[in-house]
Amino acid sequence: MTLLMRALPGEAGAEHRVLRDRAAMAEAAAAWRDLEIRAGDPLTYFQSADWCLKWTETFAGPKCRPEIHTLWQDGRLIAVWPLMASGGALKRLEPLGWPHSQYANLLMDPLHGGGATAGLLARLAGHDVALLDGVPDGSALAGLLGATPPLASLANSAAMLDLSAFATPQAYTDTLSKTQRRNRNRRRNALAREGALSFAVLFPGDAGFAEGVAACVALKRQWLRETGRRGTGLAFDGFDRFLASLSGDETDLSGACLSILKAGDRLVAGEIGFLHHGHYHAYLGAFDWALREVSPGKVQMDMTVCWLIERGVKTYDLLGNPADYKDSWSNRTLRLQSYALPASLAGRAYAGLWTERLRPGLKRLYYGLPYRLRRLAQLGQSLGLFLIVA
Repeated sequence: MTLLMRALPGEAGAEHRVLRDRAAMAEAAAAWRDLEIRAGDPLTYFQSADWCLKWTETFAGPKCRPEIHTLWQDGRLIAVWPLMASGGALKRLEPLGWPHSQYANLLMDPLHGGGATAGLLARLAGHDVALLDGVPDGSALAGLLGATPPLASLANSAAMLDLSAFATPQAYTDTLSKTQRRNRNRRRNALAREGALSFAVLFPGDAGFAEGVAACVALKRQWLRETGRRGTGLAFDGFDRFLASLSGDETDLSGACLSILKAGDRLVAGEIGFLHHGHYHAYLGAFDWALREVSPGKVQMDMTVCWLIERGVKTYDLLGNPADYKDSWSNRTLRLQSYALPASLAGRAYAGLWTERLRPGLKRLYYGLPYRLRRLAQLGQSLGLFLIVA
């Protein structure tokens, strides 16, 4: 077990521990889960013990090692900041689970406040640059970063549908315009011609959960190929197995779940999501490409939203990276910031030149290409920009 322990000078009973392998993480797991309950932060699913342990088990290796900074007070865990060390000659610190994790954050005991974590930045060591993408405004991590200026060129936002105003699914439906209701019925009727529609939400342990996750990942990969888009996270070998290994509980409305829409026996759309403190992360949606003209994904999303309302979930979170379809499904946004914390000249050059300038410019250039050229680029027959565009 790899564990670094330091007493904090001037703070009686306070200790900083860095967990650097799965054994150390597993030993802290019970205290970690207890902290998740006390923190009650809906935007910390990707810092949960389950997500971090399962991700580390599946993907961590010599070039991607956990470095989880924890604070303890009198033997009680009060903060967890899951990071990982990656890279070769240039040593980087990134949020553990990147690029699969969607929000960078930290878990903090609300009774101790931000002051408890104030010195964490000074305790990071042994790297050239720390890169923190997707930090929600107002989060515990945003508070820790304090006066550190974010990278303006990487500003982002998450689209969300606030469900708290809808007591019932019908109350939600009543807010739709006549055109929206007509389109909704048209899509459902068109899909029903393929077979009787059925909808279900599965949790780990339910029959068909793992198979459904694998089918959704396969459909998403097909969509990426057909549209000439890049999906860095989906390229990881074992990604579907990782998602299927996550925990979830229907009684507690927590953890991983899978929305399934079928026409007859045919899977036409699905969505892998995560429930966390009354907040639902719509993590990965997919649909049958052959039925794209009748929008099975929209039908599934609509049914998922109604299922969430029935169970008192407060937020349907479409996550970061703005898109037209997300705008049509949301009624509020949350700003996400990116930060670079260089600790060497090489790290400063990497953050200032590559991270903030060249990479965003190349990404814009890639997505500015005509669709057919993007398809060629994906096959390795064009500019090769796909190798560096997430």
